[in-house]
Amino acid sequence: MTWPSWLEPPRPLPDLVADLSEILAVPAPPLNEGPRALALEAWLRGRGVPAERDETGNVVVRWGPAGGFATALLAHIDTALDVGQVVPRSEGGRLYGHGAADDGSGLSVLSQLAILTHRSDVLPSAPVYFVFDVGEEGLGDLRGARGFVADHRSELGALVALDGRLGDIVHKGIASRRLRAGFETSGGHSWSDFGSPSAVHLLGRAIARLQELRLPSCPRTTFNVGVVAGGSAVNAIASEAHCLIDLRSEDPREVQRLERDVRGVFQSLARSPVRYSCQRIGDRPGGEVPPDHPLAAAAREALAEVGVAATFTAGSTDANAALGQGVPAICCGVGRGGLAHTADEWLDEASLVDGLHFAAALLDRLVRPA
Repeated sequence: MTWPSWLEPPRPLPDLVADLSEILAVPAPPLNEGPRALALEAWLRGRGVPAERDETGNVVVRWGPAGGFATALLAHIDTALDVGQVVPRSEGGRLYGHGAADDGSGLSVLSQLAILTHRSDVLPSAPVYFVFDVGEEGLGDLRGARGFVADHRSELGALVALDGRLGDIVHKGIASRRLRAGFETSGGHSWSDFGSPSAVHLLGRAIARLQELRLPSCPRTTFNVGVVAGGSAVNAIASEAHCLIDLRSEDPREVQRLERDVRGVFQSLARSPVRYSCQRIGDRPGGEVPPDHPLAAAAREALAEVGVAATFTAGSTDANAALGQGVPAICCGVGRGGLAHTADEWLDEASLVDGLHFAAALLDRLVRPA
């Protein structure tokens, strides 16, 4: 593997693992990433990097000249679950801890690049933003990436999210919507008011009917009921119950159609005195760049430089925020791991070396200093 001559060599792998463990130890559950953002800002500043938080809560570092179309590299701060304090542990070449791979690998690579570039005595051919963004997981609805793109839309030429498995190039952003749907009734006592409508029973029927919806295989379209909640006691007829539903498709029109069908299912079960609701709580835009686009081609070449074959795929990532605004964007993995979105998540520590070399090679192709 080669390394850009204008960057000083990266730190040894044990130091990369130690740095990432320090970052992971600060909790960053969905919608509450503030403590990690603050810690990361201070951590970067302590290493000579002029990091600042923007109005959305992202930690942003700018590097390069005043003019020209900018390239943004993003890694998301937040984790998928709220598991409390994470105590990362290194064992058998793996770093264990929730968020270690998703998106600890991205945070590691991006933070090291931010440090190395600001220690360089050269400037890139165009501005570069290193963005540690909030709101990628759960109900964050890409608020960090959306906020950054909105603030910098006029100067953005390309965006690369660092997230996922090393070798994957997500060039097609899957459109998605999240719904909170449910029922409200008057409730009652399980014995004396037996026969009165139960919000929990109605919700169960609605979920069962969702399974009967016809979904196209091409474009691939999916739905998932990920959270179910309601009721107050085992001997009380539930007066409220709701669920959270994730809708996705390679074609945004199918997402619209599927949302209409889901709303129809809930409406069909609501008879007075039952009330139903179906609220949109998330809406990720879709979009894509072709595999032969210069941005995607640069990523493929950078992967080849570290001996990794590229796989072009579809996904829902921070890149969607840029694609939805007409900015060329892809998402590239920079690590290898397993059990993502669980408390037992792990990262192959050695993959950080390959991921960092890949990201440096990609940066070299996109904004190589003159």
